[in-house]
Order: sequence, then C-alpha cells, then structure tokens
Amino acid sequence: MPNAYGSTTINSASNSYIGAPGNRHDRPWRASGRIKTFIAVWESGRLEGTTRIFHPDQTHIDAPVSNGMILLVYRDDRGNPTVGCGHLVVPEDNLQVGQTIAVAHATALLENDLRRTENAINRNINIPLHQYEYDAMVSILFNAGSGNAAIEMTRRVNHADYENISTYITTFHCRNPRLHRRRLSEARVFAQGIYDASH
Repeated sequence: MPNAYGSTTINSASNSYIGAPGNRHDRPWRASGRIKTFIAVWESGRLEGTTRIFHPDQTHIDAPVSNGMILLVYRDDRGNPTVGCGHLVVPEDNLQVGQTIAVAHATALLENDLRRTENAINRNINIPLHQYEYDAMVSILFNAGSGNAAIEMTRRVNHADYENISTYITTFHCRNPRLHRRRLSEARVFAQGIYDASH
C-alpha cells in the first residue's frame, strides 16, 4: 500500500476545521473558503442566526447573520455604516443604515475587501507558505489593515522563522483585549492549520 500523502484529525467542534499539512507553495496565493468562514465568524460572532450589536449609548440591535455575514447595514462602534463581514459602507455601495442585503451581496463585498489583503501579502511575501499559513495572514491583515500592518507582518514572516511566527501573531496589533482571543485563534491557524473561530 502506498504511503499516505497526509492525515487529518476529525474535529466535531462547530466552526472548526483541521487542515492536513502538505508542501509549502510560492505565490500567488488566494484565501481559502475555510478562512473566509473563519473571518466571517470572528467578525459577526456566529455562522448563522442573529448577533447583538451594541451602540456607544448602551442600546443595541439584533441583526440577522447568514454564512457569518451580518445582513443588516448598521453603525459600528465608531458610528460607521457597516455590513456583511466588517465592510465599511461607502457612497458607491448605495446602502443605507437599516437596509438588509442578500448573502450574495455580502459575499461579493467580502471578496472585494479581501482582494486588497491578498494583494498586499502576494506583493510582499518572498518565501513559500502552506495554505493555512497564508490564510492566517489574510485573517490578521483583514482585521489589522493591509497598509503598514501588512508591511510589518510580511517583514517578520519573510525571515522564514516558521516555528516562532505564531508567538509573534498572538500580540500583533492587539490594541484591545478582545483581539487577543482572535490572535490566539489565528496563531493556531498559522501553526497547526486549525480553523477554529469559536469564541
């Protein structure tokens, strides 16, 4: 019988996936469906149902969530109109606070927003990566920004210190305590290929 190419562990926890390791690949990379779901769950708090969005005045709204996408245009904690997977609404979107959008529309907004992050990583990373290492970077930089944060992160990753980068990730751009749990989860994606967005 031929040798196995890889193995995986069955994990029945909701919102998680354990990827099988393989060879590292050179660019260009694209975000996997697993990391898109992971990001959506971190951004919305759940994969399906409703999520409670709090306003600075302590009032709240309950917004519908499908595929991890918040389908109601709402104001984020800074007062910015937001929808889908943390998409900041711009005038060209022709969306108003209180409007509900389709999952397909929210997904298209996410794909467009992710493109900037993917391009920043593909432009700046000069070493091979496993898909899950790349995916972890996508999640981190989607959250932290694809400008200076991308430059900082990619410089560190380009040192090819694969074993220690996950420790670095746990403190990367953690300005508030809520982000620390997300960074721990992203570090597990980078180090082990475990896509567990439960929180």
